[in-house]
Amino acid sequence: MSLTDIYLIIVGMAVGFINTIAGGGSTLMYPFLIFLGFPIHTAIGTSRVSFLAQGIFSVAGFKSKGVFLFPFNLYMAIASMFGGIIGAWISLQISETNLKKVLAIVMVVIAIIIIFQSKIKYKKVTTRLYGKHIWISSFIFFIIGLYGGFIQAGTGFLVIISLMLYNKLSITQSNSIKGLVIFVFTIPALALYVYYGHVNWHAGLFLAIGTSIGAWLTSRWSVHVNEKYLRYILTTIIIGLAIKLWMYS
Repeated sequence: MSLTDIYLIIVGMAVGFINTIAGGGSTLMYPFLIFLGFPIHTAIGTSRVSFLAQGIFSVAGFKSKGVFLFPFNLYMAIASMFGGIIGAWISLQISETNLKKVLAIVMVVIAIIIIFQSKIKYKKVTTRLYGKHIWISSFIFFIIGLYGGFIQAGTGFLVIISLMLYNKLSITQSNSIKGLVIFVFTIPALALYVYYGHVNWHAGLFLAIGTSIGAWLTSRWSVHVNEKYLRYILTTIIIGLAIKLWMYS
């Protein structure tokens, strides 16, 4: 095992931790791989290997704790899968240079969301999981899947905000659904990246080891962290990486 492999595992664990408790961890993974010399399409495709593994362990962890909103979670996952296929195909048609610019902009937007997400007020009312709400939510998750298939960074935020604001679910319930949704739409997205030859399986394996460990531990045991400081630290890192990525060639 090389030093680079160890770095990949450590970054993967950090991403698994961040993605499981909130989202946005991929904003750290993409620049890391790009600065290691991976083309951006390969960085995105390789990262999807780890997101697939992370999804398996995250879902298993929440299910073992009795948090599993079936069949609503399955409906949302299927809706996102169709969006994910289209989004992944679109991203593969964009040039390396333009996709880097898009990613840098997305990273700044995510940093802003991280800061203001805590200020969103969630009203505790009856959950919306049946009837017309399934159709409305399915459309929302199709759009989320479209974005997730395109670039994936920050998809967890969109899932959580949607479920908590519209469906009135708790943060724990939202996180459990998020894991399944990301796992399902990642399957066809990854398949497309494999078809176009944009996946480094060696790096993906070590990232997957790290994200799986991080997701499993975080989903099974409560992790007491100072959320305020975590937001500021993560935001600072993301903005710094976004600026460097914008200027990177």
